[in-house]
Amino acid sequence: MLSLSGCVALLVAANGTASADGTASASGSAWQAIAAVNPVVGTRLQPNEGLLSAPTSITTPLPADPVGALATAVSALSAGVGLPQDAAAAIGSSGLSTEVAGRVANLLTAMATCQQVTETRFAAIPTGLLPLVLKTGGALDPLAHAGIRACAEPVWRRTVELQLTLDDLASQPTVASCAVPGTTDLDLWPVLRLDGSTCGDNTYAHDYMLIIDVGGDDTYRNNAGGNMVDLNFSPAGSAVTGLRGTGPAQGCQRAIPGLTAMDCVPAVGVLLDLAGQDTYGVKETPDHDTGCTTDPVVRRMMTGGAGFLGVSVLRDSGGTADTYTGKTGSLGAGHIFGVGMLSDDGGNDTYSAVRNSQGFALVGGFGLLHDQAGADTYDYYMPAPINPSAPNQTEGAGGVRDDEGEGLCDRIPRFVQGTANVLPGTTGILIDDAGADSYHGAFAGEFVGPIQNPSTRAGSLGFGNNQGLGVFLDRATTDDTYVVDGEPTVVGVPARGDNVTVQPGNDSSGSGLGQGLFIDQ
Repeated sequence: MLSLSGCVALLVAANGTASADGTASASGSAWQAIAAVNPVVGTRLQPNEGLLSAPTSITTPLPADPVGALATAVSALSAGVGLPQDAAAAIGSSGLSTEVAGRVANLLTAMATCQQVTETRFAAIPTGLLPLVLKTGGALDPLAHAGIRACAEPVWRRTVELQLTLDDLASQPTVASCAVPGTTDLDLWPVLRLDGSTCGDNTYAHDYMLIIDVGGDDTYRNNAGGNMVDLNFSPAGSAVTGLRGTGPAQGCQRAIPGLTAMDCVPAVGVLLDLAGQDTYGVKETPDHDTGCTTDPVVRRMMTGGAGFLGVSVLRDSGGTADTYTGKTGSLGAGHIFGVGMLSDDGGNDTYSAVRNSQGFALVGGFGLLHDQAGADTYDYYMPAPINPSAPNQTEGAGGVRDDEGEGLCDRIPRFVQGTANVLPGTTGILIDDAGADSYHGAFAGEFVGPIQNPSTRAGSLGFGNNQGLGVFLDRATTDDTYVVDGEPTVVGVPARGDNVTVQPGNDSSGSGLGQGLFIDQ
């Protein structure tokens, strides 16, 4: 009789490679898998190929003076958002090893480049043009915003290089706990929070541009790697004080009004968590969404690896069962030419948001949710109405507020799990490499009125609208389950399900010249 390992070996030989949890996934890269099914879509994705997988080696050299470079990078980023500070003394006395300091400095230096691009592009958009930009792109020139996409790959690479360095240090035989040699604790708000000397269960209530946590079951009640940073509320005792004082971050609960009031500002965001069963996003009683629902919601928009006119990376490398909860524009979402990435390397994870999330992009953005292993659950939640008979987009109608003015109560579920809307370069992707997964998405025949774009249809699980490209790829050879609310029936086109491909060019995969591709291998 074959052993379990022998059975797995036979399965792998027939179908592909084995993941860390012993399940099989298809061989080759994700981009190769997509291009093999649809070469045209593969060509559109090729410029982003470097973002679709994690680097496996370190190629970026350390700076000549790692500690000095780190102090310079922290000070530059802090000054760049209008909160200057001299971090040299705190970093110099911290006891960080030169290797760790250099890797963090490399990452922050790349982030500073992105922050400068974001600051320039945001300043060039007149406030009065923002409503049109959010709806149609406002005739912004995509080439003028190409620097955002260009700076994303160095940030992604250096995030993983830092992870590889810390993983190597943590694996040394002399390490008796999950604390990583050469690290320490540093709190340099609003730029850097490093939790390296302990494995405590931390709750993060303040926004940072870079958080590095080496262990513990942590809870992120903040931007969670999102680039929409709340500079208004700092921790008590920080070297610089928030613009409105101290206290927990509140962030942007409103779209345009939140931006113009500086409830949050577009900057750059990275979160790297190395271990522990973590919680990203916490539902609370409604604040700005009061009047729509009494159900608990995540109060903020654009969290959990969400990039608005800038770059955001959330990387969880612990291989444990994590919980990701967002509101709108969250969990691997790119908005207005922004790049948002959520990458999880394993564990039985749970993902949930209201809409416009989980590998979603809007107005020239790039959004990616990539889960590498585990039996994962992808879902949406919809807060119940106060008045069940209230029409959508009226008070009491349920859901959460949209980006129309101060926000209308919008309860139409849509755009989750590999979706995109508005402009040809807009690309949303969900990739799941391995595990028996569960998916729940939704289609909408019309999600807003009056018509603001050629198409007001919306879908999920590989759907593109208004020239956008949405791609869904599940690479596991294990059985997955799908529930797709409102999926249209199209003659000759299969419904989404296990071992099914839905190509572009029909009402099930796109609308308004958009393209969607659904692949379950």
